[in-house]
Amino acid sequence: MTLWELGKSKSAKVTQIDASLDQQIIARLSEMGLSTGRDVQCIRRGPLGGPMVMQLGGSIFAMEHDLATRIQISPTD
Repeated sequence: MTLWELGKSKSAKVTQIDASLDQQIIARLSEMGLSTGRDVQCIRRGPLGGPMVMQLGGSIFAMEHDLATRIQISPTD
């Protein structure tokens, strides 16, 4: 399951980040705290396929569809 498929108000654990992503993107995700084993929660989803808003620890981030589909998760609830 990908991060993009996570439903509103649902939580999951990151299981894999696509290694073929540009290294700068992977580094930025890591700076945000998004890494394998971390818990994330979908706060809301933008209309018409707009970005999803997620909580990661004490921070809130928005992520576009193309990137969120390249992050694998395992639902926790």
